[in-house]
Amino acid sequence: MNDLQLKAVLAGVFFGIWPLFMNRSGLNGNVSSACFSAGALFGVLPFALHSNGFAIPTANWTMVALACFFGALGLLSFNRILAGASLQNVGTLFVLMIVVQVAVAASYQAFMSGHLSLDKVGGYVATAVAAYLLLR
Repeated sequence: MNDLQLKAVLAGVFFGIWPLFMNRSGLNGNVSSACFSAGALFGVLPFALHSNGFAIPTANWTMVALACFFGALGLLSFNRILAGASLQNVGTLFVLMIVVQVAVAASYQAFMSGHLSLDKVGGYVATAVAAYLLLR
C-alpha cells in the first residue's frame, strides 16, 4: 500500500467516524454544520499555513468557490440527516449517501477519461444492487 492509498484509508475511517459522533451531539443540522466547520477550520488552519499556505493567490478561485458552495450544501444536507436520524437508521442513510458519492466520483472519472467502459457499467449496476440490498 503506497502513501496515498494509506491516506485514503485513513480519510475513510475518519470520515466514517465523525458523523456517528455528530449524530449523538443533540445539535440541529444547521448548528452542527457551523460547529463542524469552525472546528475543522481550527484543526486544519495550522497545517495549511505550515504547508505552502502562500500559494493561495495563485489558486483557481472559481473552482474554490464552486467547491465551497457544493461542500456547504452537502454539509448542511448531511448534518440535517444526522440530526434527524435515529441511532437505528443513521447507518443506512450514511450508506445511501456514500453510494451516491461513489457514483458521482465514478461518473466524473468516466467523463474525464472520455469513455465509459463495460467494466464501469458493471460497476454502476453492482453499486445499484449493493445500495438496494443495503437499504432494504
